[in-house]
Amino acid sequence: MAFRLFKKSVMMVLREKKQFIVFCLMYTFLIFWTSYSIELVIKTPSLGLASTSFFMALGVGIFLSLLYAWLIVRRNSKTIATLKCIGWTNKDINSLISGFILFTTFMGFFIIVEVLFHYAAFFVYINPTSPTVPLVNLLPVFVTFTIFLFFQILAILLANRKILKVRPIIALKRVGV
Repeated sequence: MAFRLFKKSVMMVLREKKQFIVFCLMYTFLIFWTSYSIELVIKTPSLGLASTSFFMALGVGIFLSLLYAWLIVRRNSKTIATLKCIGWTNKDINSLISGFILFTTFMGFFIIVEVLFHYAAFFVYINPTSPTVPLVNLLPVFVTFTIFLFFQILAILLANRKILKVRPIIALKRVGV
């Protein structure tokens, strides 16, 4: 049952291409920004700008996660109401929306890891004799990803509250007159 719902949530995400691409790229940028800030804090702990940048990235990440969850429920309220009308439970719908949110986050993470691997491979190919200094090590990227997964859990909780407020009567109202 869970895999079937995750598959449906991926199909639902891919149906809304513009929103998915925008938020996926924003998550990619935020994961990179936060990882780079962690890297700077590790390399130069006395630099106050790096810690400020880190906390700004975390604040923007929390805001975007909550905004994305709110937008998903808001834009799909008629779909959610229709699913409630045909017998889906709030738990099933919450699983669907959770898959929607988590898939976007995972894709942002995979994009940043792929870009970092290609960046390192490109510079090794250009100059194989010099030691390659990666733009960002993978450890800060994984740390940032776990932080963003925590943000997504908060967003899922917000989405769950919004899902509970959607009533099936919304699907039965006439559109236009």
